[in-house]
Amino acid sequence: MPFRLTNEGEYAVRLMVYLAGQNRGELVSAREIAKNQNIPQRFLRSIVSQFAKQGFVTAVQGNKGGVRLAEGAEYKTLLEVIEAVEGQIYLNVCMQGLDVCQFSSQCAVHLVWREAQDAVQKILGGKTILELSNTNLLHASSSGFAGTEQMCGVPITDPG
Repeated sequence: MPFRLTNEGEYAVRLMVYLAGQNRGELVSAREIAKNQNIPQRFLRSIVSQFAKQGFVTAVQGNKGGVRLAEGAEYKTLLEVIEAVEGQIYLNVCMQGLDVCQFSSQCAVHLVWREAQDAVQKILGGKTILELSNTNLLHASSSGFAGTEQMCGVPITDPG
């Protein structure tokens, strides 16, 4: 199937960027993450469970539990986060191989799709979660936001 970032993929990116901006080693409650990043609880539970199994996050159950980035996960790329939830990115079905498109080995348009897909993967693979978090926090602090709810991965500040 051609690539389109789903809500779950968007929420996964928000989760990872948000956690990268938190104090290292501190657990963040699921309630705080859901509220600050506008992620429905059911999606958050699913993503955290999946990412814990894949080594992206550490999840601790219980009253004093929460979620934090796993060691080294801040260096995961945007591509790795998206593909962990969405699967491999294909800009067009023909990029999946000859069993999906019999013309891909002899089609000029296929070459364009390949070039575009390679460019997307290079861009997404060139940005780490830590870089994105740092950029967001820098923008939030320098732009005078009273509330930063417009920015993925940045805590919503409470004006009161």
